[in-house]
Amino acid sequence: MLKVVLVGRPNVGKSTLFNRLVDSQKAIVNDQPGVTRDRKYGQGKLANLEFTLIDTAGIDDSLKGITETKIREQCQIAIDDANVIFFVIDGREGVLPIEKTFAMNLKKQNKPIVVLINKSEGLKGLIGLSESASLGFDDVIPISAEHGEGLPDLYDVLKSNLDNNNIKIKKNEICSNIEKSPIRVSVIGRPNTGKSTLVNSIISENRLVTGSDAGITRDSIEIEWKYKNQTFCLIDTAGLRRKSKIIKILEKHMVSDTLKSIKFSDICVLLIDSSQNIDKQDLTIARMIIGEGRGIVIGANKWDKVTDQNSTKNAIINQLGISLSQIKKIPIVFLSGLHNKGIEKLFDKIIHVNNKLSSRTTTGKLNRWLSTIKENNPPPLYKGKQNNIRYITQVNVRPPTFALFMSSPDDLPNSYKRFLLASIMKSFDLLGVPVRVMFRKGNNPYVKK
Repeated sequence: MLKVVLVGRPNVGKSTLFNRLVDSQKAIVNDQPGVTRDRKYGQGKLANLEFTLIDTAGIDDSLKGITETKIREQCQIAIDDANVIFFVIDGREGVLPIEKTFAMNLKKQNKPIVVLINKSEGLKGLIGLSESASLGFDDVIPISAEHGEGLPDLYDVLKSNLDNNNIKIKKNEICSNIEKSPIRVSVIGRPNTGKSTLVNSIISENRLVTGSDAGITRDSIEIEWKYKNQTFCLIDTAGLRRKSKIIKILEKHMVSDTLKSIKFSDICVLLIDSSQNIDKQDLTIARMIIGEGRGIVIGANKWDKVTDQNSTKNAIINQLGISLSQIKKIPIVFLSGLHNKGIEKLFDKIIHVNNKLSSRTTTGKLNRWLSTIKENNPPPLYKGKQNNIRYITQVNVRPPTFALFMSSPDDLPNSYKRFLLASIMKSFDLLGVPVRVMFRKGNNPYVKK
């Protein structure tokens, strides 16, 4: 499949164009420059043409430091990997000196390069169009990513470069539909718990920008990876801080993007820093994942920094058992993303939890269990009357969801509801995953009247 990379200065509209061509809001768009930092892949579509689209961080030679160097390296990797380069400039600002320098470097790539004059709607957009000749490229297209103008010309350029027979997509690029649906695994946690470092270790590639500073990751990045003949869609996410500390609009967008990743995941790996005490925010995030009905595996990262591992392990297990009592025996893996330790065990747990989420129990088996429960632990009387539980059936999976029919669900004490839920988890091997029980008024719906 044809691969197209978007390059250009910060804030020229690359992510806006990316979202339009992949027909989603996968990339965070904000007026603040430098929002995009990692390579973001998407399945682009323009009329009947399909291609892989890569969004990159903005080019800015004024930035210094290790993080900025890594960002530029990610941009160069994307350029090397692409078949066609879309060089995006801001039509309202014209061609700047840094873009002329960057254009000279792009010419050394010996690849088709198309200059896209974005924000070209109106008279102000003519500035970039008139100055674009100074860049020395033949293909120049005025567009408006926000309003969708110029896309027919873009279609003609792509069609001339498209050759599905000779261009093949590589692994570890984008989560696409293949023979077996991938398990979507989001790595969630507070800032600076090592999420990006862990994902890089998993795929054995410096795919994501990492560093000691908190908040380096901003967009949620999806990467395809295989383990034991099972395909996974790994999703690295921005760190979630306490709600009271989130003030800036950009961070609100980052949090929204992470919450969206949780919602559309199968399993969430909640990464905690095992060298520190479990934070209240860790538990808040865990309850958020459980509330969405997603499978959860706790990754106790930075285990190599822990000196007294036995007491630390017991403290973590005990605190999670007390604070997250709604799910018994949440899987915990002690690992080190930096030193590539514990990753196989982590994915064995993920596969195990995923199988549990998809498990289905027959109605007959459930009602035999219910008969035993009613005989040994009947529901308490209400105003001297028996609250008869008549029937149970599983109505959904992911998470396992059960409907329990009785004469008066509103009068059933919460303590007994919790007892039934705990008994279902234990009896049908559903410990460690979220389980939902709906209490309904009525008779057995499968009995004909």
